Amino acid sequence: MNATDRPSRNLDCIPYDVFYQIASRLGSQDLVQLGRVNGALNRLVQDENIARKAIENELRHTTEGQEAIAARRGYRRALGRVFDIREAFATAQPYSASLLAYGSSFLYSGGALTYIYGEEIRILNVHEASRTEQVLNLHRVLARIIPACDPDEDTIHIRLMQYHDWNLAFTVELEDLSETWLVVVDMRRDLDCQKMGRLRFKTRLLDTRRLFVRLNTRYVYWGTHSMLSVDGHLQWVIECADLQTGRHTTRVPLVLDNFSGHDIAQTVCFGVYDDHLYAVSTMIGHEAEEIDWTSYYVWLCVSPTEDTKQSTINFKWRRQHREGPVNDTWSDLSLRVDEATKQLLILECRREWINSGSENIRTYYMQALPSPAEIEQSKQERFAGLLRRTAARNAPPPPAMLPDEPLTRTLDSSNKPRYEPPQKRIRRHYHQEYPQGTDLAKRRDFILARTKYRTYNLSSSTFVDLVTDSTGPGGSTSTPSRIPTDQLRLRLTSRKRKSPIDTAGDEVAPGFLYPPELNDDQDPSSRQPIDHSEERFESLGVHMWPPDNAPPALTQLLSPTKRIASSVVRAAADERSLVYSVDAPDSADGDQAILLINFDPLLRLPGLLRLDMTDGSVRAMSPPSSRPAELVAHSAGKGQRVRVGDVAQMESTRHTSFGAKRTKTTAAMTGKGARGSTVPSVREEGALYLRLGRGFWLR
Repeated sequence: MNATDRPSRNLDCIPYDVFYQIASRLGSQDLVQLGRVNGALNRLVQDENIARKAIENELRHTTEGQEAIAARRGYRRALGRVFDIREAFATAQPYSASLLAYGSSFLYSGGALTYIYGEEIRILNVHEASRTEQVLNLHRVLARIIPACDPDEDTIHIRLMQYHDWNLAFTVELEDLSETWLVVVDMRRDLDCQKMGRLRFKTRLLDTRRLFVRLNTRYVYWGTHSMLSVDGHLQWVIECADLQTGRHTTRVPLVLDNFSGHDIAQTVCFGVYDDHLYAVSTMIGHEAEEIDWTSYYVWLCVSPTEDTKQSTINFKWRRQHREGPVNDTWSDLSLRVDEATKQLLILECRREWINSGSENIRTYYMQALPSPAEIEQSKQERFAGLLRRTAARNAPPPPAMLPDEPLTRTLDSSNKPRYEPPQKRIRRHYHQEYPQGTDLAKRRDFILARTKYRTYNLSSSTFVDLVTDSTGPGGSTSTPSRIPTDQLRLRLTSRKRKSPIDTAGDEVAPGFLYPPELNDDQDPSSRQPIDHSEERFESLGVHMWPPDNAPPALTQLLSPTKRIASSVVRAAADERSLVYSVDAPDSADGDQAILLINFDPLLRLPGLLRLDMTDGSVRAMSPPSSRPAELVAHSAGKGQRVRVGDVAQMESTRHTSFGAKRTKTTAAMTGKGARGSTVPSVREEGALYLRLGRGFWLR
């Protein structure tokens, strides 16, 4: 056989049909990286059919994937955009930073910024780089929808609770009347909400202790930690309303019996998924057991239907106490939806002393929860006796399963210990901030007081921290003679998948694939490999942004006040950006500056300047296609007694249900002013960031 007859050994020379079968089974990250090997592979990877397969396999639930699937084109562009966003997060290389607005408080959810400016609530669609904002004038609206409310005389506190797809929930506290109301308003354009009206729901709250609100396009749930149980402990009370009818869906509030935990986002969390309310707690009882082995997640799913009386308490294995102590001050608990599978996940951060050693490391753990349909199916199968084994896993084991060791023999009838054998964790379902044994000089840790915000980006597997860092003027840390100043910086720690081949021979012979884990079946002959258990990961290290030598113009934009350490910083993040507010000396009425750090290459806000990160030079970008919209002058006069902003823990109030007819509430939100002229409750104005004109495109 001569050289021309030999089979090809290069991947870019194999037939297209074979390459398609290989490429369509790769993950999106691996597929894009494959296209960077050489020109021939790059041309093959650009094929829309291959990109479509990657979108359908892994990214169909992302915003970009859904847009491409709906349009039936643009798959390669969507794939590249998702890759760029994730790489920007993982490597701490944002595309732009800009000042969005000034305000006393804000929410950032679903790519939309909701903030309070003066006596108005404004909503900006950030992800679509909108030039306009929807504006709700509180001074005009509150007198129409809240009985006995006079904004000219009453002292009023507004608290933004949650936003979802133009539905905004906020509370109105009338300090002089000792009343608190929950209001849900549709903030869409006038033409989009003429049929149902803007006021979707309102009710007077009986109690506001640890109040939370969760909503979607159909239902709004709210709850308080206010019901006293027979044993003297407070319990959670949940209520629900249908936003299409404006009525409660339950006859009486639902009391979550035997559901402990009171610190939201630390020991308990709530979230809406598929129209149901999920509640998760890391505490089983109100009192800690002195001798215990196993910790569980306690979770339940609340249906919005009125026949719900008591949801079933479920248990999921969490950890063994022997894994080491936990620093509870760093704990973070939330519910997330996985972009790849659209599964609801428990996401928990724990700072642990691994194996009770001297080294403490933050770790994020992920555990999937079943959907409401899967829960219903499981109930039916359990009722038929087909899932006795699954039912055993969903409940704490009886005392008979305690381990045979000396500590067990010290127990008596007053103890209520819990034990379950340790379960195997798959590496993709937990992420340690550093590999164990990492040199302390490479960790770049910050104490909790200097960590203003912390979260985890699921899609890029990245720890995201907003910290205050002491540096020299201009961002330099290399000049000790200068007086250090504090500035806000991002601290990002990410990981990536390792090659599936164990080249170093750490676990198997060099050159062999990493072995998968096997399930825990009692019969060794029936044990099967666990999906994805063969994956291995490596850390990308700690990245700080902006860099130490960042231009002064950028550091002044991101840290507008010199008192960063004592400033109250609020932040929120999603899969493509981070928004935070900080004190600003140039702000009127004490409003904070609300800033955006953007990791999406296609999120291009108009009016940004190009900033050269090497020499600090600034130049104008390409001129905008149209003139920016002008901001309508703020109409609130000085001397008003309405105080707008976040409120502290609100005390309990008397409760009266709202019983007005739907036609009256609709008229109230779109009625006439004092002089007979029609006053819209929501108007559309030019976005505030266009008038401010402060921001930089970084690359």
